[in-house]
Amino acid sequence: MSSGSVAVVLAASKNSGSSAFSYLFLVVLIVGAYMLFVRPAKARQRRALETRNNVEPGVEVVTTAGLIATVVSSDDETVTLEISPGVQSKFLKQAIVRVVTPPHEEIDPDSTNQTPPTA
Repeated sequence: MSSGSVAVVLAASKNSGSSAFSYLFLVVLIVGAYMLFVRPAKARQRRALETRNNVEPGVEVVTTAGLIATVVSSDDETVTLEISPGVQSKFLKQAIVRVVTPPHEEIDPDSTNQTPPTA
C-alpha cells in the first residue's frame, strides 16, 4: 500500500467519525427540543382539557374574553354561565380558560377569641 492510499484511508476514517458525531449531536438536539417544548405544551393542553371537562354548577370561571361568570349548567360541548344575577349566556367549553379559586384566609393563632380559663 502506498503512502497516498494510506492518507486517503485515514482521511475517510476521520470524516466518518466526524459525521457520526454530527448525527449524534442532531439526535441530542431533537430530543432536547422535544423535552423543552413539546412535552410541557402537551401537559398544559391536558390540564386545560381536564379543567374544562370538570366544571360543575356553582363554580366561578374565566372565559377567553376575560369574562368572569358562574357556571349554571353544562353538557358535553357547552356550558351555561350566569354573567350577572338573572343574566345567563351559553358558551362553548373551549371558551373556559380557568376556574377561579377563592382566596384562602389564613387564621392567625394569636387572633382567636379564646380566653384562658380562670382559676
